[in-house]
Amino acid sequence: MRIRDIFYPNVGLENHLSGHEFKVGVWSDQKFDWIGENWEIVMKYLPDTLIGKYLAKSRDLEIGLEMNDAIHNFYNLFLRKVAVTNQSDKRRDVRVFFTHDFHIYGQDTGDTAMFEPVLKALVHYKRQRYFLIDGVTEENTGIYQFATGIKESFGREGTWKDAEDGVLEGNPVAQGSVDSTVSFRLELEPQSTKTVYYWIASGTSLGEVKELDSQVKHLGVEQMLLETANYWSAWVNKGQARLSVLPRDIIRMFKTSLLIMRTHVDHDGAIIASCDSDVLHFNRDTYGYLWPRDGAIAAMAFDKAGFQEVSRLFFQFCNRVIAEDGFFHHKYSPDGSVGSSWHALVDSEGQPQLPIQVDETALVLFALWKHFQINRDLEFIGEVYPRLVIKASEFLLSYRDEETGLPKPSFDLWEERRGVYTSSAAAICAALGAASKFAKVFYDRQRQETLDQAAQGMKQAILTHLYDQKLGRFIKSITPDGIRDSTVDSSLSFLWSCEVFSARDEVVERTMSAIVNQLWVKTEMGGVARYENDSYHRVAQDIPGNPWFICTLWLARWQIARAYSLEELKKGLELLSWVVSRALKSGVLAEQIDPYKGTPLSASPLIWSHAEFVIAVAEYLDKYQKLVSLMSPGD
Repeated sequence: MRIRDIFYPNVGLENHLSGHEFKVGVWSDQKFDWIGENWEIVMKYLPDTLIGKYLAKSRDLEIGLEMNDAIHNFYNLFLRKVAVTNQSDKRRDVRVFFTHDFHIYGQDTGDTAMFEPVLKALVHYKRQRYFLIDGVTEENTGIYQFATGIKESFGREGTWKDAEDGVLEGNPVAQGSVDSTVSFRLELEPQSTKTVYYWIASGTSLGEVKELDSQVKHLGVEQMLLETANYWSAWVNKGQARLSVLPRDIIRMFKTSLLIMRTHVDHDGAIIASCDSDVLHFNRDTYGYLWPRDGAIAAMAFDKAGFQEVSRLFFQFCNRVIAEDGFFHHKYSPDGSVGSSWHALVDSEGQPQLPIQVDETALVLFALWKHFQINRDLEFIGEVYPRLVIKASEFLLSYRDEETGLPKPSFDLWEERRGVYTSSAAAICAALGAASKFAKVFYDRQRQETLDQAAQGMKQAILTHLYDQKLGRFIKSITPDGIRDSTVDSSLSFLWSCEVFSARDEVVERTMSAIVNQLWVKTEMGGVARYENDSYHRVAQDIPGNPWFICTLWLARWQIARAYSLEELKKGLELLSWVVSRALKSGVLAEQIDPYKGTPLSASPLIWSHAEFVIAVAEYLDKYQKLVSLMSPGD
């Protein structure tokens, strides 16, 4: 129930908190407590919306809170409604406190926090970023007390400390590294409830946030929350009639995943991997970037679910940022600039190398073809064809080893090592095939023939060099110095998910069986690890690695793809239920979970996890309808 990240003006950029918390506190009867470990808290979304619902209770204070909050679907407004219940049998003076630890532009210097006397509101600003904090009780009383002050310097902790005696000193302005706190006062009868409404307006000028503040006061938080709820409910329920064959918890998770994914899509088309700033504490960087791979998978999920307008935004973004040589860089900031990277421009011997993951370029092209298959929007494809198809495919053609026919070395999709990876080769094979089909659409026969031959050659090279006859399965990779890495890796699922081989192909069956045997985590939690002896956030040595949602969902998708009967299809449904049971109560899916506790590890939410769930559900529904249509009336 604490705000930890505020992004403005783009989704993922800039973060004006970077993990520094906005806390909520309650004072009554000379007692004070910040909502946290001493409270019983339940968090979720209202059904089919992006309206948060939080229930919190303090036995010590005898106070209960029911809180709803959201970002308005149109205005740059954070809206919050707090219903405060006096759970005691006496009349009480209750004060609710909200703190604001801004780090505007991600920096803790040069900020100003000031009280605006005409509006009776607080404003934080620096350069072209303004944040106005205001509120009102149901009895139409505004902010009761306020304070601005210096933090993180001169031994000062911040105004949140001033709040703990229930009284704020009213300092009207502070400059430098600053914070602020406001309070609202309620007189509550025994066992009664009253409501506080609170909001934050974001803009580029004082005039802009004042106008937003006026808009909230005119319409009211209640009405604006209702507008937002209705918008998202209408959005997520567009064309979802066929979901009725699914269990209710899977339907709910499907819709929640789409909504959470949508929150990570910027208005300029970038789909960031995660808004969670916790990872700042791990490597001093965030997941607030677009990885072309993650974005492509999310775009495929949006398309399968019927939201082509969102995926189209992504492809337009890709069309703008693709390099002139036809490849995508490691990752991008939401404004289209190249993101930070740990991939070197030289190899271990000091020779130049492209610091890319070549599967990212390939998957964008593959996803574009899947988009066209569903939507048949030829005019849109015509706009992006010269860059996303021609340039990208020409690059992929050039990025092949003449001797083996495999891709040249690049970094793997786990972003850890460099080599020739089976997963990357499968993605490139699929991309070349997709480009060939596009060339056919545009009657470019020579290009079609060249690309088709290249795709077939890549498939043969995969069988020749990356399939191990002795092991009876595909290997993970070949290192730049020619060493064959036979590690069982869940990303080998790309062989069938990119449609290079059938899910029922014998070489795929053997490879997937090895994944199940070697990577299923044999604890009460279950799930599939990334690869053997994965050390990333590893909790214990007696397991191959922590369970990852995307890896488990690849297994679910394989079971769905290979199913020839409704009975076989149940195996995929069981794995979808496993995902639902391991999600947070809010429906959020992390990157991975603790193999013993089931608690989230690393970024949470991870949009890739949610996208794979949406794709798996859509594929289940397609297969279910296909199998039902093939059944005779007596079956």
